[in-house]
Amino acid sequence: MNGRHTIVPCIILISFLIPCFHGICLESGITSDNPMDAIVLHYDFSLPHIEPILIDDILFHKITIDDLPITQRTAQPCLPVKPLRILLPNGFTVKDIHVEVDQHPVTFPSIHPMRGAPVISLQHISNDVSIPSWSQGVFDKPYTIIGLYTMRGYVILYLNLHPVIYDEHSHQLIHYPSISVRVDTTQTLVSRTVRDVQNDRTLVTSIVENPEMIQTYASSIDQSLTNHGARYLIVTNQRLAQSGLQMNFNQLIQSKIDKGITARIITVEEILSDDSFSVNGTWGDNNPSNPFYTTPLTSNYSRFDDTQARIRNYIRYAYLSLGTEYVLLGGDADINDEAHNIIPARGLFANESGLPLFSTGVSPDEEEDDIPSDVYYACLDGNFNHDMDEHFGESKDRNEVAFIDEADLLSEVSVGRACVDSDMEVSNFVRKTLPYEQNSDSPYLRKILFVGEYLGFPGISAYGGNYKDLVKPFIPSSYNIETLYDRDLLYSWNKYDIIEIINNGTPHIINHDGHSYYGYNLKMNNADVDSLTNTDCFFLYSHGCMAGGFDNPHGYDCIAERLTVETPYGAFAAVMNARYGLGSENSLDSPSLALDISFFKALFTENIRKIGPANHFSKEDHIWQIDENGIRWVFYETNLFGDPELSIHDSSVTPIEIFVEIQTPEPGGHIYMKDKKICSLSFLKHPLLLGTCTITIDAYSIPEGYVQSVEFLVDDNSVHKDTNEPYEWYIDTSLKGSYTLTVIAHGRYGEHASSSIQFLAWIR
Repeated sequence: MNGRHTIVPCIILISFLIPCFHGICLESGITSDNPMDAIVLHYDFSLPHIEPILIDDILFHKITIDDLPITQRTAQPCLPVKPLRILLPNGFTVKDIHVEVDQHPVTFPSIHPMRGAPVISLQHISNDVSIPSWSQGVFDKPYTIIGLYTMRGYVILYLNLHPVIYDEHSHQLIHYPSISVRVDTTQTLVSRTVRDVQNDRTLVTSIVENPEMIQTYASSIDQSLTNHGARYLIVTNQRLAQSGLQMNFNQLIQSKIDKGITARIITVEEILSDDSFSVNGTWGDNNPSNPFYTTPLTSNYSRFDDTQARIRNYIRYAYLSLGTEYVLLGGDADINDEAHNIIPARGLFANESGLPLFSTGVSPDEEEDDIPSDVYYACLDGNFNHDMDEHFGESKDRNEVAFIDEADLLSEVSVGRACVDSDMEVSNFVRKTLPYEQNSDSPYLRKILFVGEYLGFPGISAYGGNYKDLVKPFIPSSYNIETLYDRDLLYSWNKYDIIEIINNGTPHIINHDGHSYYGYNLKMNNADVDSLTNTDCFFLYSHGCMAGGFDNPHGYDCIAERLTVETPYGAFAAVMNARYGLGSENSLDSPSLALDISFFKALFTENIRKIGPANHFSKEDHIWQIDENGIRWVFYETNLFGDPELSIHDSSVTPIEIFVEIQTPEPGGHIYMKDKKICSLSFLKHPLLLGTCTITIDAYSIPEGYVQSVEFLVDDNSVHKDTNEPYEWYIDTSLKGSYTLTVIAHGRYGEHASSSIQFLAWIR
C-alpha cells in the first residue's frame, strides 16, 4: 500500500457537501484553477487477508490489509481502514471532497466479518452489565469524514478511507485496489495564527499526508516575544506559590531554568484579576480578534467566563506570546470543597452506549455526568461548547446547532496536573519529580512490571494479563520485564504482594489492568499506600476505573492523588482514569488498551520520552476512530498526574551482575546425612542425601546489594524461596530417587543467574 499525488481513471465519483466542523463552514462549489484550490491523493491497497475464526461455534472472518488499523464499532464489521490527515492551505477551507474508487473492484462472497465487541467497564464494584440489542452495521461507502481539527494553527482534515466495504444483505466483501481523493478548497477570511517554531512545523509535517502544504503557513508571531518567555508554566494559587518549605514550585521552576528552559509561575489570582482573560477580553471566546476564536457566543455566555475558561485563556496567551509548551496545573480540583478547588476541572461529555453508567432518571443506555478532563487546558481552539448547552466536548451527533465536533482534539501544549492543596503535598511532588529527573543511572530503571488481575469477563477478556501481553512488544529489550498476573498464579496475588515488590525492588514502570475505584487500585486502598517506603519512585499507567477521579465526587481524594502527592513515596507520576476504564467483552480490542499501547508506542517507538507529549500522542493517535464506542470516553478521562516535561529514562547503563553457586551438596559422589558430609564413594556420580539436609547457596551481585531472593527448584518445580542471607533450603519434604536441583538468584530489578546439580535422595 502506498500513496502518490496522481489521479487514475475510476468509474465511481462520490462528491458530497460537508457540514461545518469547528465553526469553519465547508461550502459546496466548483474547483478553481489555483493549484492551492485542490489537494489530490492516490492510494493503492493490497488484497485483503481473510482468516476464518470460530467463535462460540460460529464461523467469522478476520479481515486485514497489511498494517492498516481495524475499525471496532460495536456490533459492526471490523474492517481495515486507512486514516488520512490532510493539511489544508492556510486561509482555505474545504469546499468539496471527491472520492474515486477502482473500476475493477474484487468481490469475496460468503463472508461474515468479525464484529466489534461490546464495551465493558473495569469497575471495582461489580455490576450486572446489560448489553442492549445493536442494529446491523453496513459499511457501504469507501470513506468516512471525521472532521476538521487545528493543531498549533495548522488546519487538518481527518478522513478515513475504507479499501474494503461489506454488503450485509449479500454477505459480500468488496475490495477496492485503489482509491483517489480530491479535496477542493476555497478561501476564507480567516488566516490561522502560527508560531515561528521549528518543532511545530516538524510535528505537523510528520503526521500529514501532504507535508509540502506547510509552506503556505507563514509565522504571524514575533519570535522575539518568546525568547524570555515561559516554555514551562506552572499555574497555581498564591498560597501554594509562596510555600516556605524547601521543596516547592520555585525549586521546580529553577530546575527547568538550570537546564535551559524558560519557566515561570502564574497564580490563579493574577489571571482572574486581568480582564484580558475574561470572555470578552483579548483571549476570550467572545472576542473575534482572539486567534483561537471560531464561532460567536450568544448572550448566555457566563459559563465561558468561569475560572476554567480564564485559566485556559491565559494558557492561550502564554502559548502564543511566551512560547509555552508545557503546563503544570499545580492545584487540586475538589468539586465539593471550595478551598481545595484550586484549578477546577472542566467536565467533558462522552456518551457510552450499553454500559450501566447512568444516573437516576437518565436513559440506561448512557452516562449523564461529565468527565473531568485536562484535555480542555491542552487543546486551545474553539470553546468546547458550540451549542452552549450544559455539556462541553460533545460529539457531532450531540451538537444541537450543527453537525460538528464540539471538542478540539489536537493539543497546543502538553498538560500535567499536581493535585496539591497544601505546602507538604507540593513538597512531596517536587521531592519525587526532581530526584527522578536527576537519577538517570540507577539500576532500578531497568525493571518494568506488568500487573494483571482477574477481571471476570467472558473468554479471552477474563484476565488483565492478556491485555498487558499486547503492550510488551513495545518495550525495548534493554529493560527487564516482570509480570504479576492472576492468570499465571495458583492463587490470586494480593495487596501485600504488590507492596512487597514496590518496597523491595521498586519497578521503574508499572503497567496495570485491573478493577479499581476512586480510592482503590493495584488491590490497595488509600490507607495501604501509606505502607509504601520506596525511595526510588515509579511511573504508573493503569486501566482501572475512577482511580484518577481527581474531582473527588464522593468527598475523598482518589488514589492517584495519594500515590503522587500525598506521600514522599509511591509514584512520581501516573496516567489514570477519571471515570470507568473500558475493556471489551470476549475481545482484547478495547478502548483503554488502545490508548495504553499508543502511550508506550510514543515512548519507545516514536521516541517521545516526555510523559506529557506521550500522553497526548496516545489520544491523538486515535482521532481517526473518535466516534467508535468508548474512544472519546478514554480520550477525555486519561489524565496525567505529573510533570509533563519529565522524560522517562532509558534503562540503566550500569550493569548489574548476579552470581549464584550451590555450596551444599558439592558435586561428586559424596554422602550427606543430617547436613554432614560423612564420606565419598567413587562409584557414585552424584551426591546422595540421607535423612534431613539443608541446601546452602552463595549468591551475590556486583555492585553489591542487588540480590533480592534465591529460588529453589526440584525437577523444575519451585519448592522454596529465601529472601535473606544465608540463602538456604531445609528439605522438609519426602524425596526418594534421582533429582535435578536448580537454584535461581533473582536481582532486585529483573536480573537473574542460575546453577544446577543432579543429586540422589532418600529423605522421608
